[in-house]
Amino acid sequence: MNTAIRSPNWIGDGIMCLPAIRAYKEHFPKEHLAVVAKRYLADIFLNIPEIDEIIPIPDRWSAASYFASLRGLRKKHFDRGILFTNSFASALFFSLAGIGFRSGYDRDGRGWLLSDKIPFAQNLEHHQYYYLNLVEHIAGKKIGPCHPANLVISQAENEWAASWLEKQGIGAKTPLLAVAPSAAYGSAKTWPPERFRQMIGIWQKTNPDCSILLLGGPAEKDRITAMADGLPGRIINLAGRLTLRRAIVILARCGLFIGNDSGLMHAAAALAVPLVAIFGPTEPGKTAPLGEPYRLLYHGADCAPCLNRECPADHRCMAAVSVGEVLAAAAELWKPSPPGAK
Repeated sequence: MNTAIRSPNWIGDGIMCLPAIRAYKEHFPKEHLAVVAKRYLADIFLNIPEIDEIIPIPDRWSAASYFASLRGLRKKHFDRGILFTNSFASALFFSLAGIGFRSGYDRDGRGWLLSDKIPFAQNLEHHQYYYLNLVEHIAGKKIGPCHPANLVISQAENEWAASWLEKQGIGAKTPLLAVAPSAAYGSAKTWPPERFRQMIGIWQKTNPDCSILLLGGPAEKDRITAMADGLPGRIINLAGRLTLRRAIVILARCGLFIGNDSGLMHAAAALAVPLVAIFGPTEPGKTAPLGEPYRLLYHGADCAPCLNRECPADHRCMAAVSVGEVLAAAAELWKPSPPGAK
C-alpha cells in the first residue's frame, strides 16, 4: 500500500508531527510512506529513515502549479491519504489527486471530502498528540511511549557546516550561541527586541570567546537586522541568508539556543541543542519543546493565552520575562561545545 501524509504548514508543527510519522511507519512497516509538504518545509523531513519519499508542493499555488502537482500525485497511485492539516483546501487537493481513502479531522467544513472522519475536540494535551491521535485512530490501538521528534543531519552536511563556518572566520574550537529573536507567526510571540539586545550585550562580556549566530527567515531579516544594529563583538546575522535546511545544519553545531516559541526553537529541541524558550501568548503545555535539555520561561497574563499574531495591548506576557531570568537559565545550560564535537 502507498500512503501519503500531508504535513502541517509550520516548521514547529512539522517537527511536532514527527513522532506520529515514526509511529505510523512502525505499525505499517511495509507501506511506502510519502510526505507531501510545502517546498520550504520539506527540508525538515530529509534523512528521516521512516519517510520513503518527500513530495514538495509549491509554497504558493498558481493554476499551472496546482494542476501539475495534482497530475504528479495521481501518477503515484496513493491508496491512503492522511491529513495532518486542518483545511478544506488540503482535503480537496487529496481528493482531486485521486487518493481513494482519506483520513483527517472533521474540520473546516471538509467532512464530506473525508473517507475517514475523526471528530475534533479541544484538549490540553501537547500538540504532538494532535497528530499521534490520528495515527492511533488508523492503527486501531493506543501508541506509547511517544517516538522521538529528532531531526537527522548527514555526515556530508556536517562537513559542509564545518567548512562554511571556517569561511565565516569561526574556528573549530569556537563556542557558538544561536539566537532567534523573531517568530514567523507574528510579533506577539517575540520577546522585546531591546531585551534581546541587552541579553546579547551582557552575554558578550561574560563569554568573550563565543560567536553569536542570529537566525531567522527572509521575512524576519529586517527586524533582526534592526535589533542587532550597532552591537559589537562576534555577531553574525544569518537571517534570510540560509535555506531552512542549512540553518538547521548550522544550529546543530551550537552549544545553546535562545529564542521565542518558534519553528527554530522546535528545531533546536529536535537536534538536542540545549535551549532557553521564552513563551507569552501561547500555551506552554501544548507547544513546549519535545527534546531535552531546555528551560521554558513563562509568566502568563490575565489575557493569555490569546494566540494573537500582534499584541493589541501592552505585550505584558513577554515583557514579564526579564533579561536576568534569560541569562540565568542560559548559564545553567551553557556548556561550550566546539562545532567539531557535533
